Amino acid sequence: TIYRRLLEAQKNKQHVDPEVTLQFLKSAIYYFLTDKENSQGHLKAIESILEFTEQEKNNISKAR
Repeated sequence: TIYRRLLEAQKNKQHVDPEVTLQFLKSAIYYFLTDKENSQGHLKAIESILEFTEQEKNNISKAR
């Protein structure tokens, strides 16, 4: 999937087309807002796309 490829590229410090990243982020946010059954999964995708630190992820978790 696109998400796995994006994560793999981030992990290996490879270049990812910003347009692909933006489109995937758009999709992740859309489904986060509309798919209440899997909102946590979509939030994790958003956090990884934006490369939040563990502290930022913890703060988000506490706020929710």
